[in-house]
Amino acid sequence: MLSLTFLLAPGSLAADGCNKMTVAAAEIPHFVESESEGEFVVLLQSAAKRADLALDIRLYPKKRALGLFQMGVVDALMPHSSAGADVASYKSLPILTKRDFAFVRKGGSVPSSVSDLEGLRIGLTAQYAYPKSLTANDEIDFSREPNSDLDNIRMLSVGRLDGSIIEEQSGLRAIAEAGVDNIVYDETSPINELSVWILFAKTECGALHAEKINSAFRAMINDGEWAAIKKADPPNG
Repeated sequence: MLSLTFLLAPGSLAADGCNKMTVAAAEIPHFVESESEGEFVVLLQSAAKRADLALDIRLYPKKRALGLFQMGVVDALMPHSSAGADVASYKSLPILTKRDFAFVRKGGSVPSSVSDLEGLRIGLTAQYAYPKSLTANDEIDFSREPNSDLDNIRMLSVGRLDGSIIEEQSGLRAIAEAGVDNIVYDETSPINELSVWILFAKTECGALHAEKINSAFRAMINDGEWAAIKKADPPNG
C-alpha cells in the first residue's frame, strides 16, 4: 500500500486532532466477539497501542455498522470484505483471506464450484457477506434461514439443507460446537476466496489512522505478534 503521509502536512491540525479512532464493528464469531474480544479486535487493539491511538470500538448489526461508516459518524469499519459494497475509504493490510467452502453431509458428492451447487438447497448464514458470483445464480435454492454458522451446520446435519456455505474455520468451529460427525467438505476447493480489511474514512484523520495502523501491522508481522494473535484460541482448536 502506498504511503499516505504525503496527505498530511507536518504539524497539521488534522494530525493533532486524530489521536482517537472510533470503530463500528460487526459481531462475527471468533473474529469480533465483543468490544474487547475476538481476533480482529485484538489485532486492532495491539496495533493501536503501538501507534499511540485511543480506540473506541462499538458493536452494531452489519448493515448499521456500514451505514454509520458511510455517513461519517465513525472513523473506521471492521471488518469489510471484497464481497461487500464498494466503499470510498483507505484500507488496512488484509486481516484475513476468507475462504468459503461448501459443507455437505457424508455420503454424497462434495461440491467444488458454484455450478456444483445448482439444484441444491444451500444455507447462507444471515448477516454474512457472500459475493454476487454465488448469490446471483438463480439455479441454486438459497436459504437465509440460518441465523448463525452453528444453525447452518445443525440444519445441514439433520437434512433440512443439502449444503451450507461457510468460512472454513468458522465452519469447522460450528461442526465441533454442534458435536456432529456427518459433515464433510473439500479443503482444496473453496467456493469463494475473499480479502477482509479494516476500512478507514476518506479524510485527513482516516489517512493518518490508516498509515499508523498499517505501519503497526507490518511491525507486528515482522516481530511475530501478528502470528501469535492469529494462533491464539483458533477455531476448532
